[in-house]
Amino acid sequence: MKNILTLFAFLFCIMVSFTVKAQNIRITPRPMEIKEGSGVFPLKPSTRILVDAGNKEIHQIVKLIVQKINMAGGPLLSIGEYTPEMKIKNAIVLTLQGADQTLGKEGYTLDVTTKSIVMKAISSQGLYYGMLSFLQLLPPEVESQEPVKADYVVPVVSIRDMPRFPYRGLHLDVGRHMYPVSFIKRFIDLMSMYKMNTFHWHLTEDQGWRIQIRKYPRLTQVGSTRLATAKGKTSEFDGVPYGGFYSQDQIREIVAYAADKFVTIIPEIEMPGHSVAALTAYPHLSCTGGPFQVRQEWGVADDILCAGNDSAFIFVQDVLTEVMELFPSTYIHIGGDEAPKTRWEECPKCQKRMQDEGLKSEMELQSYFIKRVERFLSSKGRRLIGWDEILEGGLAPEATVMSWRGMQGGIDAAMQNHDVIMTPTDYCYLDYYQADPATEPLAIGGMLTLKTVYSFEPTPPVLTAEQAKHILGAQGNVWTEYIKTPEMVEYMTYPRAIALAEVNWSQKDARNWDDFVQRMENQYKRLSYLGVNYSKGSMQTDITTVRDSIQHRNLVLISSETKGYPIHYTIDGTEPNALSIPYSAPFELKSSSIVKAVMVKDGEVIGQSNERNITVNQASGKPVKILKPYSFKYPGTGDQAMTDGLTGTASLKTGWQGYEGTDMEIVVDLITPSDLHKISTTFIQSIGSWVIYPVEVEFLLSSDGVSFQSAGKIETAPQPTKGKAEREFSIEFPSTKVRYIKISAKNNGVLPEWHEYKGEKCWIFCDEVIAE
Repeated sequence: MKNILTLFAFLFCIMVSFTVKAQNIRITPRPMEIKEGSGVFPLKPSTRILVDAGNKEIHQIVKLIVQKINMAGGPLLSIGEYTPEMKIKNAIVLTLQGADQTLGKEGYTLDVTTKSIVMKAISSQGLYYGMLSFLQLLPPEVESQEPVKADYVVPVVSIRDMPRFPYRGLHLDVGRHMYPVSFIKRFIDLMSMYKMNTFHWHLTEDQGWRIQIRKYPRLTQVGSTRLATAKGKTSEFDGVPYGGFYSQDQIREIVAYAADKFVTIIPEIEMPGHSVAALTAYPHLSCTGGPFQVRQEWGVADDILCAGNDSAFIFVQDVLTEVMELFPSTYIHIGGDEAPKTRWEECPKCQKRMQDEGLKSEMELQSYFIKRVERFLSSKGRRLIGWDEILEGGLAPEATVMSWRGMQGGIDAAMQNHDVIMTPTDYCYLDYYQADPATEPLAIGGMLTLKTVYSFEPTPPVLTAEQAKHILGAQGNVWTEYIKTPEMVEYMTYPRAIALAEVNWSQKDARNWDDFVQRMENQYKRLSYLGVNYSKGSMQTDITTVRDSIQHRNLVLISSETKGYPIHYTIDGTEPNALSIPYSAPFELKSSSIVKAVMVKDGEVIGQSNERNITVNQASGKPVKILKPYSFKYPGTGDQAMTDGLTGTASLKTGWQGYEGTDMEIVVDLITPSDLHKISTTFIQSIGSWVIYPVEVEFLLSSDGVSFQSAGKIETAPQPTKGKAEREFSIEFPSTKVRYIKISAKNNGVLPEWHEYKGEKCWIFCDEVIAE
C-alpha cells in the first residue's frame, strides 16, 4: 500500500509539472529574461521564508507574502533569518547579498528549483518586484480574499528582470469626483501589483479643492463643494451639492501606505488655470475680484490666478509649502494647462507685470508665472513638473514636461534637454471609450482600445540616443468628469493600465500583442479574485464594413482584438449566442439590419454583445469623390465613409466624418443610373464638442457628373441645444433617373456668438448618404 501511494505521489508530481510547463510562464509585465525548467517547487506548511537579518523593509515584504498566501487558503509559512552559508532546502530566500548590480535598484533575479526559491536584488524595492513576479507564478487563487482550494506549486524557472523606464505612472483626478481613502489605497495596490511606481494625484480643480491647507481654511470650507453637477453631456444640472476633501492626516496615511508598496505619490496643485474653486474661496487672487462659485460644468474657465498680483504668488508658495510637508516626492506637479489669457489681457495688474518684466505676450507672462514657481520649488530641493503647455513662452530651466497633447511637446522638451513623461491622449487617456460607445458607459469621448494602449511606444524615433534618455516613461491618466464611483474607476482603468504597465516595464523587443493576450487570461482570473470591476471591452467584437470594389457593395466584416475565439452573430436584432450563425468571412446584407456579434469560449459567450446598425440603400458601397477634404482627425472610414453603410454612434469617431472650420462637398457615383425620389443624410450637433449643424445643405443631381442641377437646399440658423442632437437633412422630388449625387454643406466656420468659445473653429459632422 505504501509503495502504491509513493508511486501515485510521484505520478501526481509529474502531472503537475507537465501542466505548469504546458501553461508557460504568464507573468505580466513580461520579464526581461525567462528560462523555463522542468518540475515544480511545492509550498508546504514546513516551507520557510528566509530573509537578511535586521532589514525591516524586507520583513515587511515577506509579511505581505505570508498574509496573502494564507488568506487565500495556502500554507502559513514561517519566517527566519538567512545567511549565505546556509544549505537551502524547502525554503524561499529574499536577500540583498550577491545580487546582480547591473540590474539597478528596481531589478531582481528569481531562481526556482524543485528544492528552493531564491530572490536577489540590490535594494528592497527590487526584492518587492521579485515578490510580485513570484506571486504571479502561483495559481490565480492566491489573490482570493478568502480561502479557496488550489495547488500552491511554483514552476521551475530562472528570471532576470529590470524595468525599461524609471517612471511608470498612473494618474487619478479627484477634483471632478472623489473617492474614499480605502479606494485610494486599493488603487495604489492594483497599480503596484503591475510594478507601476508613481501615483499622480490630481487634487485641485475648478470643480473642487480636495486637499486641506491649514493656512487657507476656506479652500476646503468653501472651495471643496459645488452646488450641483452637470447631467451627462448636457447643460442641465442635478441640483445636488457635491463636495469633500482629504485631511492632512488622511494624506499622510495614504503617502505612508504607498511608500510600503514602493509607490511615490506626486501631488498636483493646478495653477494658474483650473483654479475657480480656489478663487471662490479667495476671490482677491483673481484679476476681477469675483465673486465666483465652484464650477458646476466641465471644461475650461476664463478666470485664473492673477499673474500681476503678488498675493497670488504668496498664496501659491504657502499652499506648496504645506503640500511639500505632506508629500516627500522630488516632483511637485503644478498643472499649467488650459489657462486662457482672456482675463490677463484685460487686467491692469497683469499688463503692468508684463511691462515691468519686459514680457512681449501673455504666453511669456505664463512662462514668468511658471518660472517663478519653479524657483520657489527649487529653493526647497524639489522639482517642478507640468503639462506640456508650460513649454509656451519659454520653458523653466529645470522643469519636467508631461506631454499630453500628442508627442510633440515631449519631443520639443527632450530636444531642449528636459526630462519628459509621455502621456498623449491617443494612447494614455483612460477616460476614453475602450470599446463601441453604443455598448459602453458614458465617457468623455475618443476611442482607446486595449490593443492601442499596448501599441504605444514612448520614445519617438526622431530623437537621438542622447535625447531619448530624457524620456523617463509613460503615464495613464484617469480624468473623472464621467467617472462617479470607485467601480467605474476600475472599469475604465483596467485592463488598459496593465497594457501600459508592460509598455513601461518590458523591453521593447520583448513585447508581443498575441503573447500579451494569452498572459492576460491569467490576469483576468486574478482581477476577478480581487473583485476588480474590469472591462471586457477587448473581448468584444468589432463590426464594420469593407467595400467590394468590383460589385460596388458593402460586406460586413466582424473581428476582435483577442484572437482564437469563435465569433457568432445575428442580423435580426436578437442577442447572439453559441448557437447563432458562426462568422467565417465577410458577408453581404440584402437590407438594412442590426448586426450583433459575440465571442464564444467553451460554448459560452465571453465579453458582451456588440452591435452596429448597417444601412443598405442605392448609395451603399458606391464610390465617393471628395471635393473638399475632411479632417484627418475624424476621417470615419476614409473616402467611403458616407456610403459604407455604418450609421453614426455616440462616438464621433464611429460612423461620422468631420470637417473642422471647412465646408463639405462630395459626389457619389451610383455607377448605374437609378430612379430616385429622395436623398437624405444626418448631421449631429454637440455644443460641448464644438460641433454645430451646417448653416446650409444642398443636394444636386447629375447624369454625367459634369452638369449638376439642384434638387433642393436647406438653410439653418444653428441654435444652442442640450447634449447631443441629430437632424436629418433630406429632400424629396419627382422620381428621376440619377447617376451622380452631389452634397454640399456649408460650415459656419467659427463658433457663433452664443457659444462659450465663440470665434474658435467649429465642426460639422455628417453621417451616411441615403438614396431612395
